[in-house]
Amino acid sequence: MEAVTGAAGRGQQAAPGELLELDVGEPAHGGWCVARDPAGRVVFVRHALPGERVRARVTGSTTRFARAEAAEILRPAPDRVEPPCPHARPGGCGGCDWQHASLAAQRRLKADVIRHQLRRIAGLDTAVTVEPVSPGTARTRWWRSATARSPIRW
Repeated sequence: MEAVTGAAGRGQQAAPGELLELDVGEPAHGGWCVARDPAGRVVFVRHALPGERVRARVTGSTTRFARAEAAEILRPAPDRVEPPCPHARPGGCGGCDWQHASLAAQRRLKADVIRHQLRRIAGLDTAVTVEPVSPGTARTRWWRSATARSPIRW
């Protein structure tokens, strides 16, 4: 694997292609997890799980945050599994959010994202449960939509 470059650690904006070693934090919308580069800027990382340490390749950057894909898992999370879809990987199709997590972890991660957004956007602090769904047939096995439930009444 290539050496980790350091522009982000020197207070500069991370450049596309740059490798960063990151400790991955909470999940975010769209299959990303939140990490921070050495300068403290937010890096949204795909193909990673909370609690992991990864070597991530920057795919895009703004003055406020960067986006990256986990290129190497240095310390895997206990919930990490081999994705059933061969395209669920860095550089793959990008349509298989969380396939690298166990099914129970996928539901927890999705519930965490919804709970965080309800708290941040609507000021609601409520429990959220994502119910399990049938794994489907061989033709539909990658479709993993589920219903989230919360005791919120409108």
